[in-house]
Amino acid sequence: MKLKVERVIKNWKYAKKIKIEEGIFNDNGQGRRFKKQSKVNYWKEAFKEFKLTPSKKDSGFLEKNFRGGENYIGNHYLDGACVPEHVDPAPTNCVHVRANLMLKKPSIGGNPIINGKEIEVNENDLWLCLVSIEPHSSTPIQGGERVIFSFGALIKKEDIKNIYELQ
Repeated sequence: MKLKVERVIKNWKYAKKIKIEEGIFNDNGQGRRFKKQSKVNYWKEAFKEFKLTPSKKDSGFLEKNFRGGENYIGNHYLDGACVPEHVDPAPTNCVHVRANLMLKKPSIGGNPIINGKEIEVNENDLWLCLVSIEPHSSTPIQGGERVIFSFGALIKKEDIKNIYELQ
């Protein structure tokens, strides 16, 4: 399977304009925590970078089936914290897609791993992951914390074919 668009947008032009809502993080006890973001600016612009135009109408599925909801802040704060490899759920005929923005990166680790390949990202970089069809994880952090803003959407499989060769 091959992505037909650039996976990483270096130094995304809206990165410094992202507004983070106040609130309490949900901690998973493994050095990772999440905070839902309900008022999100630049959601459409994030997906447009990858030639995608998602609709908000399917957000109920993400809300019920994903702990962070549609959009969230993810924070790895303990040395060794990482995302274990997994694939997320999606409704039939849809792909669960994430456009992730690196807000803060530790001195070591924190890079995404998609389809077994580590992707180098820096602060203010935006990257795409089709989380319901691409196995994904992250490298363990050390010497600081990793903070990402994750824009979430469901995209119809027929629309994904424009940017990804599905099997």
